[in-house]
Amino acid sequence: MPGESGKKLFVGPRFRRIRQQLGLSQTQIAEGLGISPSYINLIERNQRPVTAQILLRLAETYDLDLRDLATADEDRFFAELNEIFSDPLFRQIDLPKQELRDLAELCPGVTHALQRLYAAYTEARRGETLVAAQMADREGSQFDANPIERVRDLIEANRNYFPELETTAENLRDELNVPTEGLFTALAARLREKHSIVCRVMPVDVMRETLRRFDRHRRQLLISELVDSSGRNFQLALQIGFVECGAAIDAIVSRAGALDDTARRLYRITLANYFAAAAMMPYQAFHSAAEALSYDVHV
Repeated sequence: MPGESGKKLFVGPRFRRIRQQLGLSQTQIAEGLGISPSYINLIERNQRPVTAQILLRLAETYDLDLRDLATADEDRFFAELNEIFSDPLFRQIDLPKQELRDLAELCPGVTHALQRLYAAYTEARRGETLVAAQMADREGSQFDANPIERVRDLIEANRNYFPELETTAENLRDELNVPTEGLFTALAARLREKHSIVCRVMPVDVMRETLRRFDRHRRQLLISELVDSSGRNFQLALQIGFVECGAAIDAIVSRAGALDDTARRLYRITLANYFAAAAMMPYQAFHSAAEALSYDVHV
């Protein structure tokens, strides 16, 4: 690392990582380096540069190798982010390379989370392909298309609009008549009182690799604690969709014509998801709010 006295560097996230590895607070490391805690705070937020003298003092005081502040990790993170966003999934997003580099340097935790999310996505797509191949092998020429693609075609043919489900979802929200923060309680009460289904949020070690499970025998909807509040609301609305809109969903499926069992089941799940989304964000209410706010996207 350059050692000339006038050299200034912005290494906030790496500086913070080293401090945390040393088990020191900002005040403690500031005392050790002979500078103010507020300056340490600004350094770690990349709002102030750190001079070569401070880096040398850091190395001498805490017996560190200055190579710990090298950019090897950031370069690796940048390369991985670049690979992720090269996927056709993001082809319509114009993301400058500098923004990816900034993300890799300033938010290594976010970068790691994106890597895990993308890995889960690719694994899911691989699973789709495997299931389709297995179905085709088992049933032969009976399956001319991937059931997932068949359902997508049906959604597109209906222009992703199913008025009977939309209306029922809006009626549900009107009946509940609660703000968003009270939606979970209201949906859980409806399932319990109208359908004798109890919702329980379960610890992750019980749910293991699943985020949702419906126990038909005990009439319990189990949701992992990993699911956030909006996700929990969605799962409750989804279950209501299955039990209250079963007939409407079956009617829509029957209009699709001949479907194999896999495509029919997938279509029903997709329609129940449609209902849940419509219940969480009723179109008329959303449209009225958009009109009132002059379509201000930020608001």
